Amino acid sequence: MSFQKKVHVRRFLNILIILYFTLLLSACTAFIRCETKTERQALEAWLDSTVPCLLNKHKVPGAALAIIRDGELVYSKGWGVQRFGESSPITEQTVFPAASLTKPVFAYGALVLVRDGMLDLDRSLSDYLEEPYIQGDDRLQKITARMVLSHTTGFPNWRPGFWTGSPKPLKIQFEPGSKFRYSGEGYNYLQLVVENITGKQLNNYMRDAVLNPLGMHDSRFVWDEAFESKVAIPHNRWGRAVDKWYWQPEKPMGAATLFTTIEDYARFLSAMLLTADSYKNTGNPNRKLSPKYLEKMLQPQIKRDNPLAWSLGWGLEEHKNDLFFWQWGDNPGIKHFAAGSRSRKLAVVVFTNGQNGQKVCRPIIETILQTKLSAFDHI
Repeated sequence: MSFQKKVHVRRFLNILIILYFTLLLSACTAFIRCETKTERQALEAWLDSTVPCLLNKHKVPGAALAIIRDGELVYSKGWGVQRFGESSPITEQTVFPAASLTKPVFAYGALVLVRDGMLDLDRSLSDYLEEPYIQGDDRLQKITARMVLSHTTGFPNWRPGFWTGSPKPLKIQFEPGSKFRYSGEGYNYLQLVVENITGKQLNNYMRDAVLNPLGMHDSRFVWDEAFESKVAIPHNRWGRAVDKWYWQPEKPMGAATLFTTIEDYARFLSAMLLTADSYKNTGNPNRKLSPKYLEKMLQPQIKRDNPLAWSLGWGLEEHKNDLFFWQWGDNPGIKHFAAGSRSRKLAVVVFTNGQNGQKVCRPIIETILQTKLSAFDHI
């Protein structure tokens, strides 16, 4: 083929690609508005063709997706397999380690205590404990629940040696409240306070205060043997299962140990989209956070790189008149992403069981939300 013919072929292919994505965005818009059954089927057909291609391209064995609109689960599905080389499929009932998608759920549980007058967001967490969490640093007295949930405690993500079994002492690395630094250690500190306030181990408190009220009956903050046959196994960047990355925690962590299904997590996102009218019609409204507390939860607390900020448990991103809340899940071989907008009454979550999973999450989520999210560049 001559050079000139190759140029014409490339131009023709580019035109086809542009037309394809134009039609796709039109289908997405129609799906979000739920204009016709045919248009909804068009998006579903796109997902069924695109998701397997993304999984194959990026060597990710499986994925699960849920879309929530107007507080209702309108679409959920799984593709691929739980473990490479085996036949157990990813379905809506497959259990995934949620990784850091645990944090917003724990934050929701902390806001329940705020609502009930048991926790003050701006009171020193030291006041809730008999012994100091760390020794020899007066700045500990400044750390509050608000700082923990907005990642401004001054703690590192994890203390040196945290994952080795031989951890070194935790230290405050900058003035609490002065700047952002993502920290699982802060969540561990707040977890200790929550357990002390309630007199319950975290798994039991979250079950009673959040999981059961939201209908998340297939979720736990600790490993359950019942998960054994339906859990998604982590995979490396080449798409091979890596059992040494597989974690079965016996003790709960508010930062990281939620095990859940895509439909259970969709129920949590539905609660995040709760409106005043639907809140009044829940039957037992005090079991869920009211819109008043959801808005409090999503107030920006600390600015990051524009257009990003952090709220109480969620990252935030502004786009014109829209404010998106988001969070990733990032364990070795397990990559997830969830995002939503209360003003649009729309949320989406994607779970994957591969090291390259964010390359699967991003095009799906940005297509459904019709928005390019800078948050993906900061994972």
